[in-house]
Amino acid sequence: MLKLERIQYRCLRIALGCMQSTHTMSLEVIAGILPLKERLFELAFRFLIRSEIANPMLIANYEKCLEVVQKPCMSVYQRFMSMEINPSVVAPSREISTSLNNSSVVFDLTMKQEIHGIPDHLKPTVVPSIFSAKFGHLPKQNSFFTDGSVMDGHSGYGVFNTDHRISRKLAQPCSIYVAELAAIHNSLRIIELKTPDNYFIFSDSLSSIEALRSIKPVKHPSYFLPEIRRILEVLVDRSFIICFVWVPSHCSIPGNEEADLLAKRGAIDGDIFDRPITYTEYFHLPRQLALENWQEKWNKDDLGRWMHSISPKVSTKAWFKGLDLTRDFIRVISRLMSNHYVANAHLYRINLVDSNLCECGGYEDIDHIVFVCPKYHRARAKLIDSLRKQEVTFTMQVRDVLASRNPALKHESSLLFERHDPPNLDFDFKEIRNHHPQRIVVRISI
Repeated sequence: MLKLERIQYRCLRIALGCMQSTHTMSLEVIAGILPLKERLFELAFRFLIRSEIANPMLIANYEKCLEVVQKPCMSVYQRFMSMEINPSVVAPSREISTSLNNSSVVFDLTMKQEIHGIPDHLKPTVVPSIFSAKFGHLPKQNSFFTDGSVMDGHSGYGVFNTDHRISRKLAQPCSIYVAELAAIHNSLRIIELKTPDNYFIFSDSLSSIEALRSIKPVKHPSYFLPEIRRILEVLVDRSFIICFVWVPSHCSIPGNEEADLLAKRGAIDGDIFDRPITYTEYFHLPRQLALENWQEKWNKDDLGRWMHSISPKVSTKAWFKGLDLTRDFIRVISRLMSNHYVANAHLYRINLVDSNLCECGGYEDIDHIVFVCPKYHRARAKLIDSLRKQEVTFTMQVRDVLASRNPALKHESSLLFERHDPPNLDFDFKEIRNHHPQRIVVRISI
């Protein structure tokens, strides 16, 4: 395990461009990578969940082993047995049928383009008129609005139509995705009892609609997905035309708001809809437990406290995920977040320089470089001018900027480190090489 962990830590340092001295747990938090032990725990736990229904003899053998072996190697199984995990069916095949007639099953996602660029605070007043112009002419009795909800650990779904108001609760475990599929499934069951015609199902779950129209294997298909496909095939054979329409949530679209209220009511006190629960629906539990273990270690660790003050909560989502950033920028911010960067404050801590003071006489940490040091007045002026144009007052500490969830503020602050005017942090190569012959140090910006 130690050999594998050292490989992972080295890879994270290379990927992030962090210094060798960076605390290993800080690297994991910056990158959003589970510690190796927690990742293996998650995989082992998933294996046991899958075996509960797919290979019950294995579980029986573990149970026999537990009677005679009380060792750490059985700890994952003991944790597994302490939880109520009772899947009732094997997960359906990942392969999705492609035999549906495209002209009879339609997917309308045009509302995404219609509302693109509208500020969130204006959507409740603007979107209803857009929706009415596009779909207001449709017959009400043929329009079904569906929604799913999770409240206080309980899941439910709602279906709204001029002739039907349905709210149901779903047994746990149940994700919001499964609840949305359950609502669509219920709508199709109602449509089955009607005469062939054009019917419209409005859902604010883009993931559900994408899963239904996908011709690729679905990662974790639930019970409802193949059932919906089966019903659609029956309806197509009977000359029904079904149109799935995506609508934005919480935008004051009347039918969607009614379905949302019904879903919340179903989660709280609705009648339980009895369904087979696949083992894949329990797969969130191992990740949840692994994150809890990781969080506990991160809170109790003595090292990496600067990074902990910036990111106290662990996550498998890296801070730069989804952002269009250069590697240089990611490297700079990752080093600052770890508090291990090429400035005298840190180099003095690891015995690479004789003093933690700047040439100007101040304590050379990142706050000194950004706010005080006279050497960087040109870059500082450009930074302040850029922020002033955006009506941003940059008076906080760098640690507060790093802890901010506003990527634009981080990006503007990086102007200080542009290549044409970087902090001049040259060090005597020979002197450092004599102290640390295995360490090659070159001129870098922070």
